[in-house]
Amino acid sequence: MVDRAALEAAAAAGVLAPEQVAPLHDFLVARAAPAPILAAPPGEEDLRFIRNFHDVFLAIGIVLFAAGLAVAIGTTTATLQDNQSGAMIFGAMLAAAGAVMWGLGEVFARRRRLFLPAIAIVIAFTVFSVFAAGFLYFGAVLGREVKLEGLEGAPPVVRNGVLLAAAFFVLAPLAFYARFRLPFAMGLAGAGASLWFIVAALFVNWEATLANLPSLLLAMGLLLFLAGVWFDARDPARASRFSDNGFWLHFAAAPLLLNGAFGLVGQLFGAESGAAMGRMAEGAGGAAQAAATLLVVLVLGFISLLINRRALIVSALLTTGVAIAALMNAVGLGAGALAASTLLVLGAFVLVLGAGWHGARRALLGWVKPEGAWARVFPPEQVPAR
Repeated sequence: MVDRAALEAAAAAGVLAPEQVAPLHDFLVARAAPAPILAAPPGEEDLRFIRNFHDVFLAIGIVLFAAGLAVAIGTTTATLQDNQSGAMIFGAMLAAAGAVMWGLGEVFARRRRLFLPAIAIVIAFTVFSVFAAGFLYFGAVLGREVKLEGLEGAPPVVRNGVLLAAAFFVLAPLAFYARFRLPFAMGLAGAGASLWFIVAALFVNWEATLANLPSLLLAMGLLLFLAGVWFDARDPARASRFSDNGFWLHFAAAPLLLNGAFGLVGQLFGAESGAAMGRMAEGAGGAAQAAATLLVVLVLGFISLLINRRALIVSALLTTGVAIAALMNAVGLGAGALAASTLLVLGAFVLVLGAGWHGARRALLGWVKPEGAWARVFPPEQVPAR
């Protein structure tokens, strides 16, 4: 800190001219000021759901508290009989636990606006709501022992109960979003809607749904992806809650898109539905499938660059590693070399993509006018100031 009194004392002693005190003080203050903190580049995906370690600390406490509630309910109801009254009591206690989580949401999500603790709260609230709805339904409607041996061939009353419980996977986070405007709840509701549709399709035709599960996953992922693009188009600068809604919808869409696309690739190479990953390590056919999988990842990476969203790439990392390992295995690399090569190639891919992200986007989107309609879907990169 520059002491102006010392400079004035120096002027009084004749060391400085009195008119030099003010400009010298301003000069020394400017030199002592810390370097300005550069603002984040516009359009970046800022992690606004976490501010500091205090948020992490509170989120851990909420997770532990919710787990404690679940254990306490399970322990308390362990001696209840598996009948109508037992199911009703269990469901009522789960509903009470959901009400407690809603109350915590009033404190941490609405009043204090702590987003990471609110994420933990909405997850716990949704889980409690889903199971509470299911057990209350079975206790009130069935009036007998609740024993589900599987979805295939279940009677209509059981199907309705499962669909009701799955519906709360959508309704609970939507209610949370309506009250607290938490963007993560929007993505959770999107994932729940996809789950509900797939469960309903399984009830309609079990075998046909399993045979076409990759196509269904891909369709659900595309719907969530388009919903995310719609929110992004309302906020191309990535500066408001609309952008956060889009981020979490993309995050929910990514695993559906990837698993759907990889499942279709697996079926193309003769794998049964759900066995696509297992085929990748089986000789030349597995290598060809891995190469096709990598092509899918490249396409998703290209789309991610266009819309300036990295969620698709992050979700693709695990499957990309498996695909690269299958390619390495096809050329006869040992286990150690296989693991090292996979990690090196995958790490290099992420580093190159991350380092060249903005340059690649400027090259791809040079035709997009910042004030045009396409800029809302494909936000162009701003040229850095020189």
